[in-house]
Amino acid sequence: MLRITSELPYLDQAGHVYVPLAGPARSCLKLNRHASRIWREALRRPVDLDTLPELDRDFLLGLTRNGVLRTAPAPTSVSGPASVSVPAPASPSEGV
Repeated sequence: MLRITSELPYLDQAGHVYVPLAGPARSCLKLNRHASRIWREALRRPVDLDTLPELDRDFLLGLTRNGVLRTAPAPTSVSGPASVSVPAPASPSEGV
C-alpha cells in the first residue's frame, strides 16, 4: 500500500482536477472525469497499485515519474482508536 501526495497545488472544480505546470511545456493539465476520480481516490487514502486496472496504475505512475505525485509507504494501521487526552472541565471558581 502506498500513500500518494501531490507535489503541486491543484484545483478540483466542476468535476475535473486541474494541475498547473504538469502539462506539456509546463502548461496546466486538465484531467478528464475518469482521471480526476482516480486522482481523488489516490490522494484520499492509501492505494494498492497492484489492484488497479493497468491504465489507471500507469496514469498514477506516470505522474509520479514526472514529479507531479509523490509516493511513500502507507502508515500501518494501529489496532484500536487513538488515545486522546481531554482536559477536565474547569470548575466555576477557576478563571472567572
